[in-house]
Amino acid sequence: MSVLFSILAGNSYTSLYSQNEAIYCALFAEVSEAKALMEQIALVCSGRPFYRSALENIRRYVKHDLRRIDIPPSVLCACKPRDDPLESILYLTSVGVPSAVYETVRSLRQRRGDRLGAVQRKLPPVQMALLYVLGGLNLVGLLLLALRRPSAAEYHLCRGLFAMMAGGLMMTMRVIHELWVPVGGAYNVDGVLRVMIRGLEDELDQRLKGKTFSDTRLPPPPPSFKRPIKADAQAGPATSS
Repeated sequence: MSVLFSILAGNSYTSLYSQNEAIYCALFAEVSEAKALMEQIALVCSGRPFYRSALENIRRYVKHDLRRIDIPPSVLCACKPRDDPLESILYLTSVGVPSAVYETVRSLRQRRGDRLGAVQRKLPPVQMALLYVLGGLNLVGLLLLALRRPSAAEYHLCRGLFAMMAGGLMMTMRVIHELWVPVGGAYNVDGVLRVMIRGLEDELDQRLKGKTFSDTRLPPPPPSFKRPIKADAQAGPATSS
């Protein structure tokens, strides 16, 4: 039972940790692409009648899609195209706007697909139940050593071994369970995601209130280095001769 538990727990931990790392990479790429889309919408669509609608769709995408790590990815992917805010942005910017917005939306949808594929749970609940069953059987097997009447020293030894094994099994299962649960744990990305999109949400709210962030002040020109006149004057006769 100990060998079976060790093999299954080790494979589960490796798989879940690799999945968690893939989720981090996918989220960083998607948030960066979402910021690029917001900047392009602000630069290209500013002053157009659908500018506010485009910003509203970006905020709807961030609030109801990017932040919702707790919803199964298959449910988010199964939404109708008319309910997709990115599809609405493509429809709004399909005429009279440079194709850079279309390319950014297309890239963002690819990053969204990578994130949904990474968040999708790979390990079924039956595997977690099997881990708990094997861990309990390990503890029961250790209790069988106390069926005979041990001496005082053996009794204290068995009691200490049982306490250490119970603590080690529970700590191991808690770590694996934290990696398996999508939100609310020590190893999950929901806290990091809130920090990543804080600036994006703040700027979206301020732009929807009518504030602009364009800066027309030009940086100072670079310093000009004057060539020494005497050296040029001395080099002139030497060259002519």
